[in-house]
Amino acid sequence: MSREYHSSADLREFKNVQKLAYEAVEFVRNGLTLGTTEKEAADRIDAYVREKGGKNFFHYGFAWFGDRTCFRGFRRPLTWRRIGGDGILPHFGTAFQPSNRKLERGMAVILDVAPNVKGVTADVGYSFSFGENPEVERGREDLKEFRTLILDSVLAERSMAAIYKSCDRLIADLGYSNCHTIYPNGVLGHKVGRVPGWNFPGGRVLGFPPQTFFYLLPQMFKGAFSSSSPLWGEFTKSRVDAGLWAVEPHIGKLYSGSKAEESFGVKWEEILVVGDNGAYWLDDDLPHVRFWKEKEIGRNRAKRKGSGSNARTSSKRKFPVSA
Repeated sequence: MSREYHSSADLREFKNVQKLAYEAVEFVRNGLTLGTTEKEAADRIDAYVREKGGKNFFHYGFAWFGDRTCFRGFRRPLTWRRIGGDGILPHFGTAFQPSNRKLERGMAVILDVAPNVKGVTADVGYSFSFGENPEVERGREDLKEFRTLILDSVLAERSMAAIYKSCDRLIADLGYSNCHTIYPNGVLGHKVGRVPGWNFPGGRVLGFPPQTFFYLLPQMFKGAFSSSSPLWGEFTKSRVDAGLWAVEPHIGKLYSGSKAEESFGVKWEEILVVGDNGAYWLDDDLPHVRFWKEKEIGRNRAKRKGSGSNARTSSKRKFPVSA
């Protein structure tokens, strides 16, 4: 099995690395300007992490703009693609790598990075719109439902496959498409933990250093002889093993025809702590959680203002002021 257990001190370290990752993407967001490319944004994420002491990565920074945030036209990596009916070629997901796509006003943006600080890893995903885009903002709000659904389902000890399918149903009910199905193995999440060889040079293989594979592959090998896996996929029949899981529901609107370039995706990604007798989100003070709270406060204020106005109007009707 791929169970992993962490002490309270360990969890504080993972929480700090997750905060570092979110600080990096928020810092880069604040510096974005018209014409910034995905490559430039991704490089700035990595530079920030290094400046703050992160010498290695579980995966390097990713940045996607516009319709690339929903992976429009992408195919799941490590599948096979038929070329003109003659032969087949392997597909390794190079389309995911940061491109020369330039940022424009109103575009959806996703920034994603997974720092490795002395072997301690975290993986985050951060969505927003560059300028006003009501659809993107609505999508960010709709993502709130997945955080509750996933945690409740883990606590109910449902299988990873069952939770994945429940998320699929919720995605459809909300009127979106499943974008995380395009990830390698179509994962909703994956294990994170202490990665070996963190003090050795990382290198880069499609955005990942070799150490990441040294961490995941042994667990995948064990899973070949059981129902467990470090990858949370559609067909993973086991319950969520004890350990830390980077969970990343990713939804989008994929349009066709003249609206195709208006397609977009939104996501969040954070660490879920799973034990033998429970589960919880590692940190509730994260950008997407604060965003939802701010929206809820705004709605409540509007309701109170509306009810107060009605009450004053009603009061005047019931108790008119005499001349």
